[in-house]
Amino acid sequence: MTVLNNQRLVYQPLPLRPRVTLPGDARVAVWHAPNVEHYDYVPPGQGSPQGRVPAPDVQHYMHRDAGNRTAFWRLLRVVDEFEIPSTVSLSLSVLEEIPEVRDAMKERGWEVMSHGISNLRPLYGYEAQAEREFYAQNQALALRYWGKAIKGMLGPKVSGTDNTCDLMAEAGMTYHADWIHDEQPRPLRTSTGARLVSVPYSYMLNDVPLLHAKHYDGDYFVAMVKAQVTRLLRDADRDGQARVTCVATHPFVTGQPWFTQYLREIFGWLREQDGVWLSTAGEITDHYLEHHYDEQLRSALASQDPTAARA
Repeated sequence: MTVLNNQRLVYQPLPLRPRVTLPGDARVAVWHAPNVEHYDYVPPGQGSPQGRVPAPDVQHYMHRDAGNRTAFWRLLRVVDEFEIPSTVSLSLSVLEEIPEVRDAMKERGWEVMSHGISNLRPLYGYEAQAEREFYAQNQALALRYWGKAIKGMLGPKVSGTDNTCDLMAEAGMTYHADWIHDEQPRPLRTSTGARLVSVPYSYMLNDVPLLHAKHYDGDYFVAMVKAQVTRLLRDADRDGQARVTCVATHPFVTGQPWFTQYLREIFGWLREQDGVWLSTAGEITDHYLEHHYDEQLRSALASQDPTAARA
């Protein structure tokens, strides 16, 4: 079966979907995604962290490299203080090249989500076989250095191809975080029928767009997180539909000394909220696959084509 990319996510508005629930009495799942990234000093095909000058772009390379040298460890202390489950969006070369960072994340039981090999090696333009080999390399690195296969991916530089969903499923992955389109997990159709879930990542509760690119301050970021989660809890109370949201961080931004007080406020506040399930992308995916995927896909297909409901 061929699934065109505009057929992967079947449109069905949230109020018309079968009800989605979360474990216990939770109404909103919040997952923390620290992006621990590696940037090639001189990347294949050129490119640079900021696009300011051709490689080597020392200024922006070193800004990001500071994340893994100093800021990661500060961010880690805040995560530890509030025992926040974390799904690391990881440039997988870190597993091999920075064993200190790898081991610190592994000791804490973080979940690894692929963010490619390097954040300067996007998937744009990959032929199918080259992309298949990319996923094989992902899983080989994970098995060698982490001891378990990877379940999901946020594409390097949030990039992909027409084949990405099919090849991720072929490589044994179950969730994709690039499709930032919803407040719930949603089925992503694949050519083989293998089940793949879209888990909402965030550009809005994300330190790079808000703090680094748009220069909002720490108080604003904290207010955004509180407003987002508070509203989602109220909406879930009103219509019975559980929601999912993500807080995305990058050590080279959130791990800066001046931001620590704000990160402590965010994590401390999240810990105090009734109805919030602090979880990982993989746990959210597993719950959705077990309880909601099949019913939601059937309902969405039927809403587009009434004959599909009888299939």
